[in-house]
This record gives sequence, structure tokens and C-alpha cells, in this order.
Amino acid sequence: MSIAEEPDPTPPLPESPRAAEGPFKRDHDGGFGTIGPFYAEDATFPKGFWHSVDYLLQHPQMVLDSIVHDRDLWRLKGTFLVVSIFMCSVYGATMGATNLLQGSTMPLYGKFAMVAITSFKVTTLLLLTLVIVIPPIYVSNAFVGSRFSFKQLVALLLAGCAVTSTVLASLATVAFFFSLTTSSYYFVKLMHVAFFVYAGALGLQFVMTAFRAVAFQTGRHLNYGLVFLWILLYAFVGTQLAWVMRPFIGRPDMAVTIFREREGNFYENIADSFSKFMEGRPQRSEQKPPAKR
Repeated sequence: MSIAEEPDPTPPLPESPRAAEGPFKRDHDGGFGTIGPFYAEDATFPKGFWHSVDYLLQHPQMVLDSIVHDRDLWRLKGTFLVVSIFMCSVYGATMGATNLLQGSTMPLYGKFAMVAITSFKVTTLLLLTLVIVIPPIYVSNAFVGSRFSFKQLVALLLAGCAVTSTVLASLATVAFFFSLTTSSYYFVKLMHVAFFVYAGALGLQFVMTAFRAVAFQTGRHLNYGLVFLWILLYAFVGTQLAWVMRPFIGRPDMAVTIFREREGNFYENIADSFSKFMEGRPQRSEQKPPAKR
């Protein structure tokens, strides 16, 4: 027998019967969007806050596999909720500290009050938006091609919220730096809007991957049109709720207030802020000064 014909002395490893159960690849080269099998028994969600955050970011495929196969969902949902609350509070405190960092004329107690108020508001914004959009998403998820149970859908959306809030918290240092080095109210506001859009896009990508993977696993066609409507619904609910709950930063020339009067809408205000920022207009109060008597 020639060397080329000599059989391999190492026998092949037997294939695990559960190798085809999971919808996600075991390797990490494809990020959130990769679909394929991996060994489902390897997906063990760790204990501890920071270990959970790191696992969510480093092993999203395994996290999604645990949700898809309905494993330990109560602990997962509790972990995702705690991560979301903590990370939103961190970023919210950074937003509220804008006036504290820029040395505005707002009283010192008002500056610290804005830190606490905005920290609570950002957390409420993300979680309340989630509560509002869960019912329509659950009712129509059967038509998308996924057919998640209610508890699976809640766990999945909470995981997406945890991803969004963690990305926001990671941007808190950048927001802190620009709040410390610029005095433009309009720039800071537009910066925070851009950060929310970026973080929200990553969170929605996480959720989209799960729906796409389950549709792939069950051999059903994913209705991308309906998923796109979900994204629009989530965006409109989130922006409208943010507009109702404003201010998040607080104008440096106005008194501290928890809520402002309802006027205009979010998109008009962002367009107006962008126009004023490009014109380099000073951040004066829009209110007319009281008439002298």
C-alpha cells in the first residue's frame, strides 16, 4: 500500500445528535447575522452581572439559541431587565449632567436634579416603549414566519433592549467628553439623538437575527415587509414617547422642569435644532422677556 493510500489512523468523531438543533453557528465570524447549526448544549448563560453582559455581547448566537429552545427564560429575562435598567441609568445620568458640565446658569440643585431625573427617564423610555409594542408584535409574529411564544418574545425583546442600553452606556464616555468640551446645546442634543439611533439599530439587528434564524430553521419564509413595519412602529412609539417625556438634557437658560408643555413634534424639533446648529445660532430661550412696568 502506498503512502497516499494509507488510511487515517484517527477515527472521525461521532456527530452530536443535537448538532442541528440550534439555528446559529458556533464560530464568531458572522456576528449577529450568521445562521447555521452549533451544539446547543454548549449554550450555558453565566451568572453575575458583568459576566452576563460580556456573554450577551460576545456570544449572541448562543443567547438567541437559549431563547429559541426555551431554556431558562425566567433567569434570562431577569438578567436582561437588570442590565437594561443599569445601563440606561448610566447613560441617562450622562445626559442629565450636560448642564452640570457646561457651567450653565441653572442653579446647582437643579443641575443635580436633572442628573437623577434624566437617569430615570431614559430607563422608563426604553422599557415603556417595549411594553407598548409587545402586544402588536406578539399578535402578528405568527405571520412573520417565527411563531415565538409570548415568554420567548418577551425574552427576545428584553435581550434586544439590553443590547441597546449596553451600547448606549458604552457611548456615555463620548457623550461626557463632548458635553465637557462644547457649549452648544443643539450639538449635544443632536449627538444624543444620533447615539440613540445607532444603539437602537444594533438592538433591532439582534432581534431581526432571531426571527430570521427561526424562519430558516422551520423552513418558513420571513415576511420582511411586516418586520419593517415593526421597526417603524418601534421608532414612532419611541420618538413620540421621548417627545412627551422631554426634557432629557435641559436648556441651560431655562429653569428645571420635569415635563414641558406639548407643542410641535419630535421631528420638527430635530430639524429646527439642526438648522440652528448649522447657523451657529446661540442657545437663547425662545420665550420673550417680561415687559417692564
